[in-house]
Amino acid sequence: MLALGRHLILELKESPYEVLDNLEFIEETLVNAAKSAGLTVVGQTFHKFAPQGVTGVVAIAESHICIHTWPEYG
Repeated sequence: MLALGRHLILELKESPYEVLDNLEFIEETLVNAAKSAGLTVVGQTFHKFAPQGVTGVVAIAESHICIHTWPEYG
């Protein structure tokens, strides 16, 4: 089978609550990561949950980058 790329699923732990619950920081970080990698950002959407948590997607011409945080679990 011809593989066009890799799909990575990361489960990161021991991250600060303040980072995982900061919509602006997460959005800026994911968009900047895509641009720094030379990827083509074509759209983005992010949502802040109550009482905590952030989810978001950066659509890139090459694929996508997404995140979902659980600040209460670090």
